[in-house]
Amino acid sequence: MPEIDIDPTTRIEGHHGITLQVDADGTVTEAKSKMEMFRGAEIVTLGRPPSDAPQITGMVCGVCFLCHRFCSSKAAEDAALNAEDVDFGGPPANAVRLRDTVEGIFYLWNHAVHLFALVGPDYSDAVAGTGFDRLDPLEGDGYMAAMANQRKVMKALAEFGGRAPHPVAYVPGGLATRPDVSTIQAVKSRVQEVSNWLGATENVPQVIENVQNGEFDPALGEGLHDIVSIILAAAEAGAVDIGQGPDRFYSNGMFEDPESGELFLKRGVYRNGSAEELTKQEIIDGITEDTEYSWYTDDSGGAPTDAKPPEPAPEKDQAYSWGKAPRFEGQSMEVGPLARMTITGLDPFDLRATLGGGAAESNTLNRLIARAQETLVVRDQIMDWLDAIDPSEPFMADDWSDDFTGKGVGLMEASRGALSHYMDIENGEIERYQIITPTIWNLGPRDGSGQPSPLEEGVVGDVVSNVESPLTVLRTIRSMDPCLACSVHVQSPENASKTEVEPVTPSIGGGSCDI
Repeated sequence: MPEIDIDPTTRIEGHHGITLQVDADGTVTEAKSKMEMFRGAEIVTLGRPPSDAPQITGMVCGVCFLCHRFCSSKAAEDAALNAEDVDFGGPPANAVRLRDTVEGIFYLWNHAVHLFALVGPDYSDAVAGTGFDRLDPLEGDGYMAAMANQRKVMKALAEFGGRAPHPVAYVPGGLATRPDVSTIQAVKSRVQEVSNWLGATENVPQVIENVQNGEFDPALGEGLHDIVSIILAAAEAGAVDIGQGPDRFYSNGMFEDPESGELFLKRGVYRNGSAEELTKQEIIDGITEDTEYSWYTDDSGGAPTDAKPPEPAPEKDQAYSWGKAPRFEGQSMEVGPLARMTITGLDPFDLRATLGGGAAESNTLNRLIARAQETLVVRDQIMDWLDAIDPSEPFMADDWSDDFTGKGVGLMEASRGALSHYMDIENGEIERYQIITPTIWNLGPRDGSGQPSPLEEGVVGDVVSNVESPLTVLRTIRSMDPCLACSVHVQSPENASKTEVEPVTPSIGGGSCDI
């Protein structure tokens, strides 16, 4: 069979390639998803106090720059809560509210990056001749408006985090910040500006009609018109029939009510046609990582609660990726906005049911629709979450200490999907650390039974009609929102330190690996 290599596949955060086997008509019959650089952030944490881990792992990525620091802090706190003879009662309710509020604001930024900078160009007039010239990269009015509003969101994040990217506020025990009323109001003002650009959620049906009729009414939301344009262009391009994944989803859940403990976006899995809400321990117990086709030793796989930090095995026969193959109870699982919306039972305006072939169908179009839906669903909650923060109440536990022995797991949902950090602490020092990222779930390699990852399964059946521009396959890959810095790490040819490496300028709408 003819073989096609595509490398890189992403517009930012490269290091990913894919090898396709195609038949005589160009239809993909098999795929190998390849992560082509080593990830080793876990190793850097070893021997350090748990409070150092959020700072180290928070630098994994310049795009997902909040989630790793947040998840690492949660892992350290979980270890302290599980330890014996430790006087720690968890982060204050105010800290839980503010953390989730900041992550909700971050969803707005990251979803806009995805929709306008990473995927939107695939449906623009400049790239695909769709007639939607507002989506044209670097030139379209919609593209540039999205960039301007991303900047406003970044300023809001910096108000709470001290800087953005890589804020310093998240720490084990709570937050190293104490926003006053004026700071909270400044954030509200910036979020409101972005919300006005998007437009009210209730306007979606009218905006869909406008875009179908070639009309544009900024009073209903400039952002909504452009996002709907992406969705309708994808539908017209047949995105409902490509990228068909396993129809199995997994989510760690997100946005916790500190009083009730309930999650706004549910924790669980979707399989065999139904959603199952699961406890944190059930999630932890169900996850394993397979390294059969990964350049890691066998000891680097298995249950992440017990596996060694990643041990490279670059000469390993049949391996083709620096990514591992995570599985839940032996099955591949898709993660991301479509997973969260499906498990939570949300399909606003029945868009996935009517346009995407079914609310729980795993395909390229539904991934775009679910991300747009989640943007609005979360946006509609942020002001209420901000109102619930009480500046007079504590944001940091007064009983946090690094000096303990314990094991903990941090679970959360980055905008791209399920993220897990595993931390073992012995006498105040990190003894073992593991990270499982969303991109590993979606773009990892096969496992020992030959089961492909969601991406490897999803591109089968896609057609490569033009080897020089395999747009259909690229649309499928990008619909899964790969962010490879979370999955692999940069190493200079001479093993130079960071100060000896020439700085990298971040791409528009994204960031650079900062290790």
